[in-house]
Amino acid sequence: MKRLTSMIAGLLLAASGCAKPQPETVALKRHPEGKILIVCYSQSSTKNTRTVARWIQRQIGGELFEIEMVTPYPDNYRQVLKAAKKDLDGKILPPIHPFPGKIADYDLIFIGSPVWYGTYAPPVGSFLASADFSGKRVIPFCTHGGGGAGNLYRDLQQAIPGATVLPGLTMKGHNVIERLIGRGTADKSSPAEVTVWLNQIL
Repeated sequence: MKRLTSMIAGLLLAASGCAKPQPETVALKRHPEGKILIVCYSQSSTKNTRTVARWIQRQIGGELFEIEMVTPYPDNYRQVLKAAKKDLDGKILPPIHPFPGKIADYDLIFIGSPVWYGTYAPPVGSFLASADFSGKRVIPFCTHGGGGAGNLYRDLQQAIPGATVLPGLTMKGHNVIERLIGRGTADKSSPAEVTVWLNQIL
């Protein structure tokens, strides 16, 4: 099994050079007004969701806040999923380090998460429960290993019913094998895709 995993990893690594999309030049048509906050949670070493968050920030500016757990999930991916599943099934909101500012001060809030079991990661749930988003414009984005966004956008809308949630961005992260070789969103996508999405929703 270990030999097979190594062979698959080798094939993916060999193909990664030609799989990465070429940079494109896409201009942002309209810059959003008001104060912008970009929030994300990334667990893996490749930081897929944070990569997308930084691409967003590069386009429109704003402040970037990365959600961090008080007691992080284990590094082993299977253990991560096991711990996350336990939190999701038990509707547990794991303790996170608090956001140092005030949500009330921001006009537009981007919220990013990996897709775990068809929804957002439990630490993102902790952040959503930590403040009042009533009257705010919220824009979600997510990264996934092949299963798409699942119910993430619906669940996020239900968690903050007082907010206006705009159409989200779904980007590929990595599967288990790709995670082993450190291949993620930066190898599969480009900032141009973020700009195209921003032009559609802003």
